Amino acid sequence: MAWHPSEASALWAAAVHGARGTVRTAHHTVELTDASPGLYHLPLEEAVAHNPVARALIEERPATLEEAAGLSHRLTGIHGLAPERARTPGQEPPVGGAASLDRDDAVKTLHEAAAGAGHVTFRYAARVLGLAWTDIPALRELLGGDTPLLRLR
Repeated sequence: MAWHPSEASALWAAAVHGARGTVRTAHHTVELTDASPGLYHLPLEEAVAHNPVARALIEERPATLEEAAGLSHRLTGIHGLAPERARTPGQEPPVGGAASLDRDDAVKTLHEAAAGAGHVTFRYAARVLGLAWTDIPALRELLGGDTPLLRLR
């Protein structure tokens, strides 16, 4: 998690530690079940065969991260960097970042936004609260989160 704190790795780590139920992520709602912490063997060649972006990255070998994101956009319609750079239109980050937020107001906002999910990822929480992904460590401290997901119930 320290090396690559992605939502996917957070979901798996939370499942390994026993989290179950509905999780709101930045783009989807995911259900963690007893099967979620499992590891499933898939040879690299087979994994790449199932992923057109991975195949194209290997074949085309883009020189920059921007070129790789462009390749993803060309193949899938999804620009890999756009979500990291995007904010809700008209939403400015709070002055002072996560440290300027009121904990109770932030939790209430997350409960409302999560629409019944029992957990949210910290990336989702940051987006809802108008923060950048770089504010996640401060948000984790503010909300008292020492686990991969923030439990809402």
